[in-house]
Amino acid sequence: MELHHAPLAELAFIRADTIDAVVSVWGLVPVEDIDRVFRQVDRVLRPEHPLVLSMPHPAFTMVDTEDPERRIHRTYWEPAPADGIIPRTISSLFTSLGRANFRVDTVLEPQPSSGGPRSAAWHDHMCHVPATLIIRARKQGI
Repeated sequence: MELHHAPLAELAFIRADTIDAVVSVWGLVPVEDIDRVFRQVDRVLRPEHPLVLSMPHPAFTMVDTEDPERRIHRTYWEPAPADGIIPRTISSLFTSLGRANFRVDTVLEPQPSSGGPRSAAWHDHMCHVPATLIIRARKQGI
């Protein structure tokens, strides 16, 4: 395993069609040019292999977590970043992935378990609005 510290779209050191899977757990949240990242991931992934990503669910970014009534404090389409999160709609993610030669085959909006331990990131609003969006897409090709 090799570790490299660089911007996410800087994948020139990786040969084309050599990677079996790419997983990003909230790593794309602050990325402004997500299309460039998807193009680079497409270049390095082997055909039909997956890109799995999770990010803040666009519906959750609308809710004011400080408001016990869970009121909406921004529109679904608000483009301005909030709390370090660059908001994206589900349709914009689908479009970007499609343009980069990916086929989305799975979309998940995990529901929290009814009990058990909670992380420091837990918020009660998560019982009412999905906090995370998970997408699996496969690189198109032979």
